[in-house]
Amino acid sequence: MNRNESSEVKKMIKEILAKEKPKTVKKLSDRVIELSKKNIDIVYDAIKEMEMEGEIKLGSPKIERKLPDTISNYLFKSRYFSIEFWLLVGLTVIFTIATLLIPTDSPFQFLRTIMGIIYGLFIPGWAISCVVFPKLYETIDQIERTLVAIGINIGTMIFGGLILNQIWAVDNLPFVVMLSSVTIISLVVSATIRILLGTGRIDLGYKRIKNILAKMGE
Repeated sequence: MNRNESSEVKKMIKEILAKEKPKTVKKLSDRVIELSKKNIDIVYDAIKEMEMEGEIKLGSPKIERKLPDTISNYLFKSRYFSIEFWLLVGLTVIFTIATLLIPTDSPFQFLRTIMGIIYGLFIPGWAISCVVFPKLYETIDQIERTLVAIGINIGTMIFGGLILNQIWAVDNLPFVVMLSSVTIISLVVSATIRILLGTGRIDLGYKRIKNILAKMGE
C-alpha cells in the first residue's frame, strides 16, 4: 500500500468514525471498503496502523454515565448506580445469611456453596474497584474492571486471612464478617466519592493527579 493510498484510507476511516460511529471493527471496515472500493487487506492494515499510532482506539465502546449529585439519585433514581449498589448489598446480605445460618448438613448447602464461590471470587473486589475507579470508563472499561475486581478480591482474601490470623481467628465467622464489612464500607465510600464528583466538590481527574505527582518529584 503506497503512501497516498494509505492516507486516503485513513482519512476515510476518521470521517466514518466521526460521522457514523460504527460499533465494531467489522462494520467500520465494511463501510470503508464499500466507499473506497479498496482491498480488505489494505483497509485492515490502515486500521491497525492507526491504532498502533494512537490515532484511533479500538475496544469496548465508551458509555458516558453522569454521576449522581444526591444520595436520593444515587440510591433510587440512577439506572446504573442504583442497581449496582442494591445488587451488591443484596448479594452481601444473602452471602452472610447463607454462610452463617445454613448448616453444612442442610439440603440448602448448595446455596451456601454457590454464594461462597461468587462472593469469594468477585463481590468485595468489585466494591473496592468502585472506590479506586469511581468514574465509569475513565481509565478502564467494564471488562477490565471485572478482571481488576477478581485480582483485588484474591488479594483482599489473602491479606485479610493474614490479619485475621493475628488478631482473631481464620474461621468461618471472622472471614464472613471481614468480607461483608469490606464490601459495605467500600460501597459507602464509593457512593460518597461519586456523589461528591457529581456535585463538582472534588476532582479526581487522573491527568491532574499525574501532574501533581510529577511536580512533587521535581
